[in-house]
Amino acid sequence: MSSSPGQTFTVRPATREDMQAVVGIYNWAINQTFATIDSEPLSAEEAEEWWDAHARQRTITLVADDDGDVIGWARLLPWRQRGFEVVEDLVYVDPLYQKRGVGRLLLGRLIEAARDAGFRTIAASLAADNRGGLRL
Repeated sequence: MSSSPGQTFTVRPATREDMQAVVGIYNWAINQTFATIDSEPLSAEEAEEWWDAHARQRTITLVADDDGDVIGWARLLPWRQRGFEVVEDLVYVDPLYQKRGVGRLLLGRLIEAARDAGFRTIAASLAADNRGGLRL
């Protein structure tokens, strides 16, 4: 999908090789925004534990790729409420690629993946001042 003339981003399942880029984007969000409730960036060791913990759960993680560079990521995390299969979505985009359609592309593919996996409900938690997330 093109986000603007001449730019094409692809979305694919995340691999362990993407972890450093994913964590880099996440740590930027921790330091610069209110998009996450985490208040301290993840160390290398914490990043490994975080990645492995999510891998053990029923998660779906996608990355947006621009010519081999991870420029954003999105994840569905299990969240059970009232007996229905519910997942929470997370979407983070490298600040250099924000406002170019990357978040929208990731969210669209995440919704497709949730449908394919049989999830019935997607929940999102947003801070009131997370303008990008609210627009998305």
